[in-house]
Amino acid sequence: GPKAPQEEIGDLKEAMEQIVKDAGFSEMLEGGFILDELDQEEAGFLIGTESLDGKIAEAYGLQPMINVNPFAMGIFRVAEGEDAVAFAKELKDKADLRKWICVVADAMAVATKGDAVFFVMGSQDEVTKLTEASGFTPVA
Repeated sequence: GPKAPQEEIGDLKEAMEQIVKDAGFSEMLEGGFILDELDQEEAGFLIGTESLDGKIAEAYGLQPMINVNPFAMGIFRVAEGEDAVAFAKELKDKADLRKWICVVADAMAVATKGDAVFFVMGSQDEVTKLTEASGFTPVA
């Protein structure tokens, strides 16, 4: 049957900022982190992989300027006709919690809402709070 309409995510950058604030990590927006638009290659680098097969229309990432803090968060909007859940699973399969030289992220989560995919890796606390604040549906 017809799928129930899902709430769409508007401006990705604003959505990222709102999630970070709602999760109680406003300090991430006040310096020490970079929030910027990503192309396909940079989106792959964000999660620690060489390449992404899924086509993305746009993406934003939030990362620390100095990689002593193993944290990365992104929102990806899949291209028209692409399957957000399939792309989320690809992110989950390809993400490397050891992408940094000396540090390892403890946890990772991927979640979807409409045509958007949320990705985060970091401490268990960061991942739990940010995923909950996102309002996206976690992908197993």
